[in-house]
Amino acid sequence: MKKKHHYRMLFVLLAAGLLCSCGTAVKKEAPRLEAYNGFAYTEENGQKKYILETRNDIRLHCYFQSGSEEYEEVIYDLELSEEEEDSAEVTRVMQEQGEDLTPSFTKFAFVFYPEKVVMTVERNTDLMAGGDSDNIQTGTYTLLASDWMPDTSATMEKQDILAPYQSVELAAMVRAYYLKESNFLAPEVECVKNDDGTTTIHLYEIMEDDEETSHTGTSAWYTVDGYGKGKDDVMGNTVEFPAMSLSEIAEYVKTPIALTYSEEGEAHNEWQITDAATIDACMKALKQLVVGEETELRTMDAGETLAFQMADGNVWTLDFEAGNLLRNNTCYETEGWKNVQNVIWDDLVEEGLR
Repeated sequence: MKKKHHYRMLFVLLAAGLLCSCGTAVKKEAPRLEAYNGFAYTEENGQKKYILETRNDIRLHCYFQSGSEEYEEVIYDLELSEEEEDSAEVTRVMQEQGEDLTPSFTKFAFVFYPEKVVMTVERNTDLMAGGDSDNIQTGTYTLLASDWMPDTSATMEKQDILAPYQSVELAAMVRAYYLKESNFLAPEVECVKNDDGTTTIHLYEIMEDDEETSHTGTSAWYTVDGYGKGKDDVMGNTVEFPAMSLSEIAEYVKTPIALTYSEEGEAHNEWQITDAATIDACMKALKQLVVGEETELRTMDAGETLAFQMADGNVWTLDFEAGNLLRNNTCYETEGWKNVQNVIWDDLVEEGLR
């Protein structure tokens, strides 16, 4: 059985740097490399160790063993600089969790031949820990054609269809990221929208000094754009938060203090809900939503909007059309909306408002 972990490596052009050469670099075009899709380096036991994906974006699929017989798949998204017709070097390595791995490699390059790809790796062992089984090791690897095909089981939702993210969603992504990195879920979060369009997010907890006094214990500060890219304001390194589905975001959103529910039909109707139990039940139902592919089925008089008000003053707005998520003027097939709707309608009926 394989565990799958996605690590995004963004390789961008550097004027100077550890992996950069003095030649002119341009983005390697995927269409020209499509013939190399599925080329793999295979170990003696038959296990494919490194697989190149070039069908759309360029990715390197790696299979590592971290102290067990079970292989874990690690995926790197690549952007290659081009110096010569059939060779390319990696100029920057960015892990999905936001750690800049560029100094960990002194060389990372590909040479493309008609029937093979040669990948050369020189690793800075002083900076990159790990044994032979759980890291790319220094060496030259020959990748040959194979029948490998990428796993397409993941839903479209994680392909950043929600981006650009709202401030509340970014705050949820930061909480999830920090939990994974530090094994601690910050109980409090505050986000501030900046004039330049970025969002500054503060993770913290209230520390009780005694019965009368307390202080704020800061976990982290991040400033990111609407796509979750930015920097760790404490450590100074760049970060890029992985895409999250709507249900995952709902899992890490702090409990709202109020909900405005509106309907757009023959007339506009709007209700304010402050009952904590109803809001909590609504959030639980959102965690069960499954967002799928884009749909062209549109209904102009069946719109519904949820506007959650957060304790820090921010608002999380979700639009649905005939039960399907409406995002960036595009509708996506959505399973589970009826459960959310029933929670809200039951509350309105109980209050005599519907």
